Amino acid sequence: MAITVLAGLQSIPPELYDAAAIDGAGKLQRFRYVTLPLVMPVLLTALVLSIIWTFSDFGIVYGLTKGGPMNATHVLATLSYQQGLAAGNIGEGAAISLTMLPVLLILIIWQLRRIRRSTVA
Repeated sequence: MAITVLAGLQSIPPELYDAAAIDGAGKLQRFRYVTLPLVMPVLLTALVLSIIWTFSDFGIVYGLTKGGPMNATHVLATLSYQQGLAAGNIGEGAAISLTMLPVLLILIIWQLRRIRRSTVA
């Protein structure tokens, strides 16, 4: 994620910062009116990918805690595995794994609309 955001920051032309400084913008104003609008699509994409990977992060959670003490560290992927395969309730495991779909779908549609709106404006 850090490399993606760094690439977005490095893609901003330095001339925009120079023009804003000549116009009298301070550091905070340059960040708010130059940096943030130009990096926002990259930040939104990184945020959505991070959320998707967190939802489906099976290996780390299962390898370290297997759901943790008293199911405290479950993510939906490990809970689905535990209910569906380990406990033998295939239908319940499938239902748990499908709860990720509408949440992620809403998040992706929101992000795509934000990116389209920022590129049109």
